[in-house]
Amino acid sequence: MQSKKLSFLFLPALVLVMAVCGALAQSQKTAHANIPFDFWIGGNRLPAGDYVIEHLESTSYLYFRNMDGKSAQDVYTLPMDDVAAKDGESQLVFELRNANHYLYGGWGPFGRRVVVSESSRPAPAGENRAVVPIEFR
Repeated sequence: MQSKKLSFLFLPALVLVMAVCGALAQSQKTAHANIPFDFWIGGNRLPAGDYVIEHLESTSYLYFRNMDGKSAQDVYTLPMDDVAAKDGESQLVFELRNANHYLYGGWGPFGRRVVVSESSRPAPAGENRAVVPIEFR
């Protein structure tokens, strides 16, 4: 009798946990950016195109993957702050140097971050700065 009562209580709790986990999984969205120019991450050149940006293992380790599957690059970042970007304000920041675009950092749900290899450089400004919006789908 006792085991029937426990299973009667346990089953609805399990269903509730599964429903919550399913809702959380569905609400997670993936970052996408349409980068209209060739760009560099560290010493690697990536072509212009649509990219998926994923966090791997931590908020400091990002993986850029071209939607056609031909280009991919990982990058480590350092936090500048932990102020999350407001809806519609997530963006990638590029620095223009020698007619090339270099990924400097970005602003997203985990705050402002700078690429480790660019962290000793001042933030790009004016004509030396290009911004690409990040969209979450």
